[in-house]
Amino acid sequence: MLRRIISRSQHGESICLVDKGFNELLDVHDDNFSELFHVLSDIVKVSIAINREDFIPEDLLSEADIFVIGCPARARLSADDIETIAKYVREGGNLLVITDAGGDLAHQTNLNDLVAEFGIEIEYTTVRDTRNVGSAVSPVIENINVSHSVNKNVMRLVVGGGTTLSVVWPAVPLFSTGRNSVVEQLGLSANDSHPWKIVKVGENYPMGAATLHGQGKVVVIGDVDMFSNDGEYGITALDNGTFIKNVFAWFLAPVETSTVIDWLIARLSNLEEKYNAVSKKCDNISAENEKLKKILKEMHATQGKYAVVDNDTSEGAE
Repeated sequence: MLRRIISRSQHGESICLVDKGFNELLDVHDDNFSELFHVLSDIVKVSIAINREDFIPEDLLSEADIFVIGCPARARLSADDIETIAKYVREGGNLLVITDAGGDLAHQTNLNDLVAEFGIEIEYTTVRDTRNVGSAVSPVIENINVSHSVNKNVMRLVVGGGTTLSVVWPAVPLFSTGRNSVVEQLGLSANDSHPWKIVKVGENYPMGAATLHGQGKVVVIGDVDMFSNDGEYGITALDNGTFIKNVFAWFLAPVETSTVIDWLIARLSNLEEKYNAVSKKCDNISAENEKLKKILKEMHATQGKYAVVDNDTSEGAE
């Protein structure tokens, strides 16, 4: 078995499982992510486990307090993997999903099949901004959702070329594009000489999002570079490190029973709305069916009112 605990901090009782079975770009073994390893093991004080299987082992996942999928590439989650992860979150697990510029299309994966479970969609985009750290695709983010606890003491973030997200309540944005931002979308055609097209301009297009789901929590981040050691846009740049520590601290904080009940009520309300919509469609179909029956009945009744005229003028007719 290639699954193994690679580090256990002296005080670490919680386990953070980092996936590497789907060619993820984030690798805590890599020197480029050594600062993240330090933050997790020495500051957040969690033990770090690695999954190198090409599937999500339910037994290993059930032991983890936090599960990190750090920007998979050229690999797809199966339907069983997605159901395993969704069940893990509903039952109290914490999930961090990280993607990067171009989303699933650029990285040839299907994270959207997973995050759709939580009201979030990863778009096929990248963000440019005149407020940056030397490159237009490394924007400084000041549009921060300060009402969320993961943004405590966070004023400015910087990403190294991220993607935007579409967020549906009860998921909420954590940080978003600014008024000078330009969002470009990756074209679907491989033969396109200009693959990136401007599709949005301005602020409030989310690049990070969070939600509660059952007894668990989910965070989706549209940039993997902010977790790296890069001095301009990595974990030590601006307030990136504070933000990342806050995310893991939020994961480890208990979920109040009242919050779970609120989630269940919202879930039931959503299901009721869907039921009502389906019921309305069924009523409409039934009404249309009755109209068709009436038309057919009238057609049958009309057929007997008309005599057939024989216009035969063949030889011998009088």
